[in-house]
Amino acid sequence: MAHMTERFIDAHQEPLQRLPSIEVYEIGPSIVIEEATRKLQRSINKIGDMTLAAKRFITYLDNGLTIDEATAIFLYTIKQEKVDQTVSFQLNRVLRSSQRNHLDSWLLYFQLFLSALKKLPSTKGTIWRCAPGKITPGYKSNCVWSGFSSCIGTWSVLAQLLDPSCDYTLFQIECINGKRIKNYSSRPENDEVILLPDTHLQFLGDKKLKHGWHVVYLQEMDSPYLQSAQPVESLLSTHQTIRTNQDFNSNTPQPNDQKVQALPYNTYNSTAIHPACQFRTEKPWFDLQYHRNSANSIMTPEHLRSILKNPSTYVDNLILGRVQGSMIGMALGDALGAHVEFRPRQYMIENPVRDLQGGGTWGLAKGQFTDDTSMALCLANSLVCRKDFVPYDQLVRYKWWYRHGYMSSTGRCFDIGAATSQSLHEFEYRQQIVARSDKIPIDQLDFLSDTQILSKFDVYCSKDGVAGNGALMRLAPVPLFFYKYPVQAVEFSGVSGKLTHGDQKAYDACRYYGALIVAALNGETKKQLLHEDFYLRHEEWFNNKTLHPEVMRIAKGSYQKKGGYKDGIRGKGYIINALEAALWAFWSDENSFKKGALNAVNLGDDTDTTAAIYGQLAGAYYTYENLPAEWIKHVYAHDFITCLSEWIVFEGQQWKPKSISQNIQPYQPNSHTNHLASCPQENTLNPVRNANEEDPQTSPFASDQAFSRRSQLPLQSEYYPKEHNMYGTGLATPTGINSKPTAAAVNSDYNDTQRSGFSSKQGSEYNASALNGEKRNGSHRGFRHILRKLRK
Repeated sequence: MAHMTERFIDAHQEPLQRLPSIEVYEIGPSIVIEEATRKLQRSINKIGDMTLAAKRFITYLDNGLTIDEATAIFLYTIKQEKVDQTVSFQLNRVLRSSQRNHLDSWLLYFQLFLSALKKLPSTKGTIWRCAPGKITPGYKSNCVWSGFSSCIGTWSVLAQLLDPSCDYTLFQIECINGKRIKNYSSRPENDEVILLPDTHLQFLGDKKLKHGWHVVYLQEMDSPYLQSAQPVESLLSTHQTIRTNQDFNSNTPQPNDQKVQALPYNTYNSTAIHPACQFRTEKPWFDLQYHRNSANSIMTPEHLRSILKNPSTYVDNLILGRVQGSMIGMALGDALGAHVEFRPRQYMIENPVRDLQGGGTWGLAKGQFTDDTSMALCLANSLVCRKDFVPYDQLVRYKWWYRHGYMSSTGRCFDIGAATSQSLHEFEYRQQIVARSDKIPIDQLDFLSDTQILSKFDVYCSKDGVAGNGALMRLAPVPLFFYKYPVQAVEFSGVSGKLTHGDQKAYDACRYYGALIVAALNGETKKQLLHEDFYLRHEEWFNNKTLHPEVMRIAKGSYQKKGGYKDGIRGKGYIINALEAALWAFWSDENSFKKGALNAVNLGDDTDTTAAIYGQLAGAYYTYENLPAEWIKHVYAHDFITCLSEWIVFEGQQWKPKSISQNIQPYQPNSHTNHLASCPQENTLNPVRNANEEDPQTSPFASDQAFSRRSQLPLQSEYYPKEHNMYGTGLATPTGINSKPTAAAVNSDYNDTQRSGFSSKQGSEYNASALNGEKRNGSHRGFRHILRKLRK
């Protein structure tokens, strides 16, 4: 009985009579899970944290479900220590109440959850539900179950959960419209089948069994939610985030892929082009593209190979070798570490990585990359398409990746850090502000070209104090593009990280590492790159602005430790750790890219990012020709990346600076307004510590908590599509648009005590039971396991 989840044994709480109907169809059309759960803060503690973690858990979609709908199902199944803090308990309590006003805060989630269930195929057959004690007197006639009725689809599963010493009333139900949710459940082993609210049931009889148990036989008749004239799903966005018509881990093109024409993202907009949104690239193969035969089927980098075009004029082959080396080196490091991401050092000692492999953490094919390379490709595409450093466009492309799977190796965003997610939500919110104030259709803002609006747009979307390695993992395209102008290359490198990671350390780590890549492209030796006076010898590159003390310590050679891990080198999510680890791998690699990449991965923890950062510099130094040939042949989207590298060289050679602050607001610490930070924070997981602490231990969800406390932004303007918001974003407004940040600085990207995918109690053994029922091959991953990813 102790192992029986509450929602399977709550039939005694049903009122058994039909309650007033619920009006849900007049609610705003665009629903995302973050917005749907924001109003539940008072009912469920840490619902924002749960939502973010649950969304990261989803790695499988089918039946046309969106990522937000699948997350709604997953949230419903999460078990808490306190039963009254579960989504299922709170939602069903209000559904079973005659006071319908209690449902107000639940309407958005209710609509999203209901939409998800209705998209699932109906299950017919026998299912079971329970109640404690004998309640058969209430079941002598037909009845109505008002809540979402959680049943078990397999008798053997139910039998294992029942305690023979307890009395139960068992309900054996012949269902016709059950919704089996095991593919989206936090406990798939329960084989859960849900009946929709207001399900009418015909009483067939009852019987007393051994152990004092009773069984009631019921036949499902119907539910009003299966016959509504206006299906809920018709109200939701038609712009699906994720492809569902093939295995997302597959590298195999769709049938007739070579004959399928691309459908540009901007062709979906049927309205006249706004004068402020005139930008269109002459290189559409680097833009967001869909297969013409399916508006929801994103073209991955591998698919785009068929429409690629190389520059028509000569590019410097020596520089091209270094640029391709950096880009492919980054992808190799990312792919090499992807399958053991989160594994602690002890696991790596006993199971060292010796070669490129598939499977593992994300269930990827050999050579497929994660968020590190995807975001770098977004950044590179922006530089090449805009022929300049335009932070706004960079954020647009990161958003495309997050919402649509643009530049993902799987066709969807399956791996995103909390800081990046928070910053992209903030960016979307600021886009909404511009749309309202300048009367621009929201679905055209991604192509903003008006220089005045661009210059006023605050692109620094992160709170101060966010110092994760996500800023550094995508850096390479910036110094590769601007290497001919080191001052601009170094400054732009810092700004590129600052967009999503607001700490001074992130800004300076990117400036320093960008300078190293520029120096490598300009032919400096390894000894010169790693010299303790590198900063002093290139001080003019840094515009005479000093580095943060922790970054300067690394620049002076703190990473030059022969003992590696034994001497304190760590492959963690904190940007200082990551920078030091990548440079240690480069310093100790004995002039072998393969050795350095393996050393970076075998540090453990954030293996893919440490190796991807290493690969950016090492690849630029060793050049493409000296990367391991046996690895290169497996790199996902190899042709796309090498073609993009040619364009980086070509457009970079054409670029000339106008000023160091061209198209950007000059970075000044604490000068920008972040709407997320204007709200008070209640860090319930760990106390907020000073951002300057060397090894901060902070809540990985602090930034998301701040976001979740904003009130809803009314979308009444004629410029907002009434059918849907094409980006599927959760929109909200801060306490004041011009308010200054008041929240304490946090380092939400990292938490060294929780970063690893394994606890200290597990040691070197991969304990699958600790991952709450992990399903292998990339379909399901343990809930706590995914929680640990949210700090990049």
